Amino acid sequence: MKGEDWTGLARARAVWDFTTGDPRRFQDRLSLLLHALKQFRHEGIEPDFVLLLHGPATKFAARTLVGTKFDPMEEPALAEGRALIGDALRAGVRIVVCRIAMERCGIGEDNLWPGVEVQQNVFANAIALQNRGYAYLPIG
Repeated sequence: MKGEDWTGLARARAVWDFTTGDPRRFQDRLSLLLHALKQFRHEGIEPDFVLLLHGPATKFAARTLVGTKFDPMEEPALAEGRALIGDALRAGVRIVVCRIAMERCGIGEDNLWPGVEVQQNVFANAIALQNRGYAYLPIG
């Protein structure tokens, strides 16, 4: 793209902090993340992206909403967002869900998509990653 200077950039580090539970917004923002990943790779830059899920966004990491605080009737609306999570995992994006949010939302570890990691508190992860040079991108 014109106007962008990629000179000297070998790695792009970003932590994407998702809290939105709105399926359309989640899909739109996750699509933008995947687009950025492809753009960096096209430019020969290795993306190092971490996607944090907490609050209402936690439901996108669950295989089913049955038995959670969320409405199981919402399942069809989550399908595209969940498919994008699969795309992100296959593309090498590290996806971390907050254990505190899981407990609050009634989501057990046995109900998570394979490849999704669990950390006690993703706020702590966001701080640690920022201190290691990751850009912080809140998606609410």
